[in-house]
Amino acid sequence: MKFLYSCVLLLAVFAASQAYSSSWGKRNSTDILLSRQTEVRAPLKNSYWNINIDYPRPGTNSVYTITLVNVIDNFRNSSGATPSLWSGGPGYRYAQINLRSQVSRGLNSTIEIWGKY
Repeated sequence: MKFLYSCVLLLAVFAASQAYSSSWGKRNSTDILLSRQTEVRAPLKNSYWNINIDYPRPGTNSVYTITLVNVIDNFRNSSGATPSLWSGGPGYRYAQINLRSQVSRGLNSTIEIWGKY
């Protein structure tokens, strides 16, 4: 039993280290997808990408309350961007997510925002 527990724990740590995916909040069965966008950037030699994603887009308003912000690293090889929730998020009507790539690496992340009326 101890061996099985150790294997499961080791696999969980390995899987978590392979992608920089993050989520904030909790999605319910009645929530709707408010926004989904994929950000892809090519590598910059000896530099990095630092991108802010705003919801709702500038110049628009949202009547929905955010329940989940989900950032998915599409690289799956530990070379993706590190996501951070800078403001808003679950419980608010706005969110600002920052994606920062590794030096000399690109990024490919999908940002999903779920909410309710």
